[in-house]
Amino acid sequence: MVQAIIIVLFVVTKLGAWVACTLGLKAVTSNYWTYTDSYYAGLWKQCPERSTLTCQTMEATASLNAVRAFVIMGIVFGFIGTIAYSSGFWNRRAIRVAQAGYGFIYFGALCWTVAMIVYSVTYGAASVAWGYSYAFGWACSGLLNFAGGFAHASVSKQQQQISEAA
Repeated sequence: MVQAIIIVLFVVTKLGAWVACTLGLKAVTSNYWTYTDSYYAGLWKQCPERSTLTCQTMEATASLNAVRAFVIMGIVFGFIGTIAYSSGFWNRRAIRVAQAGYGFIYFGALCWTVAMIVYSVTYGAASVAWGYSYAFGWACSGLLNFAGGFAHASVSKQQQQISEAA
């Protein structure tokens, strides 16, 4: 029974982390964080409504650069954490690698959360509506938090099973 719980936690962690990474990459690369009647904008470009050919690079303000840096760090740390967690989880001698993995996943979630708060505070008053990329960013933050929690629970269960077997 404990083994089944461990497997379920492992699968839920992996699924949540990979979906978060996918949503994060889509959010970072698209131009639909905010929009009005006349334009839509992402982290890198601003485009007039109904035109992708005349997009212009956005002015690099300090807050926009902070958001860019934190989302990129969030993607990188989430990805590294997922790989570390996966590679160390089933090896009894490498359980510390799995622990480091969920730490990286949590740190990736923290980076995404900081980026989303900074973006919300900076661009909230000027925007008429939030785009799907903005929603993907918040979803990424939440999914990485859940993945970190499930990873933590699964590693704890795995360690408990190892200590009971010894």
